[in-house]
Amino acid sequence: MSKLRRARGLGSIRKLADGKYSITYEVPRTGPVAPRRQRSETVFGTRRDAERKLADKLAEVRNGGYADDDKLTFNGLADLYLAAKALSLEATTMALARRRLAQHIRPAIGTRRVREIRASDILAMLTQARNVSNRKQRGEPLAPTTTRNLLIATRAVLAWGVKQGHLLTNVADRVDPPASPYVERTSLSLDDVRAFLDGTQGTELEAIVPVAIGTGLRRSELCALYWSDLDLDGGIIAVRRAAANLDGKVVIKATKTKRSQRVDHLPAFVVAALQRYKSDQLSQLTALYADELEARRRQKDGYVFTRPTGEAWDPNELSRQFSRLVRRRKLPPFRFHDLRHGYASLAFAAGVSLRGVSESLGHSAIGVTDAIYVHLRDEAKREKADRLDAYLGPAVTPPEARSERA
Repeated sequence: MSKLRRARGLGSIRKLADGKYSITYEVPRTGPVAPRRQRSETVFGTRRDAERKLADKLAEVRNGGYADDDKLTFNGLADLYLAAKALSLEATTMALARRRLAQHIRPAIGTRRVREIRASDILAMLTQARNVSNRKQRGEPLAPTTTRNLLIATRAVLAWGVKQGHLLTNVADRVDPPASPYVERTSLSLDDVRAFLDGTQGTELEAIVPVAIGTGLRRSELCALYWSDLDLDGGIIAVRRAAANLDGKVVIKATKTKRSQRVDHLPAFVVAALQRYKSDQLSQLTALYADELEARRRQKDGYVFTRPTGEAWDPNELSRQFSRLVRRRKLPPFRFHDLRHGYASLAFAAGVSLRGVSESLGHSAIGVTDAIYVHLRDEAKREKADRLDAYLGPAVTPPEARSERA
């Protein structure tokens, strides 16, 4: 086979067969007295293609961009990534990242050397991923949103590797995320609201459900609410933090986004529900601690919504208890999070602006609200058209039609 030799440091090209060439180039030494090192790669195409590939590799070496982590596996890179991100990310975010990596990504590509991972490997991982968390659905393909999140997690690890010089490119950028089907958000009717208010009477959820309906707070925000965050006389609420389950324990963390920290006004029915609940909670705490002064002190500095034991709600348990109550009392088949979407639909129906709803929900931007509740925006457009038609009716109605109406 023919071989094209070049001057030292310029690499070489060797023809293996028609349309197949091998390029060889020198890479940086591992130390000042370390031996010379070379790398070889196969190029399919013409000699010109091989020359271009060799030129690219030599440019990477000259510019210091050559990633020399031949034996670094994805697991090794992921460990480095997690150790670095632990300095800036919250514990709950870290726990979610570790779980996604452990359940789906590491088993598929963890032992692969990062320089050998291809876009097709990542696509195969996403295609073959199956549910491992729910006993009833175990083994089922993951939903598009979950699959998209796996791709995002993989991209994040590889992008960090590129930034740190462990890799030259992020092959995950070449994988298209799965299409997410449009899901119309839940709308609560007035009958639904009445059913929930009546159905939760005398239960642990008697107060938290009307507050969720009337404020649109996330369950994590409701579970992290302190009495000091409320001004019931002024009807004002301040959302400052969120609750989450970390390794089976409830922890308090920052809100989802910076704009999620907000101050809002409460509807009168929410204030009334909280005032009743506060009185009932004080009686419960007094019986629990057999001391009214101690009960008042604990309530003043404590959570708004608590279990009969005086402990704070776990957001996950709140959702489970709500679902059980819905099934047991045959209430409208909604999830607890649907109450948040329901708040948005009710607020729109009541005439609240898109910006007003977005601020109450604590969305990072008004565009987020607009994208999520596009169906409500369409309803508003329809109502606008109907109002305009009613207003312009006398002017645009043909004379013969006006005479017939008369």
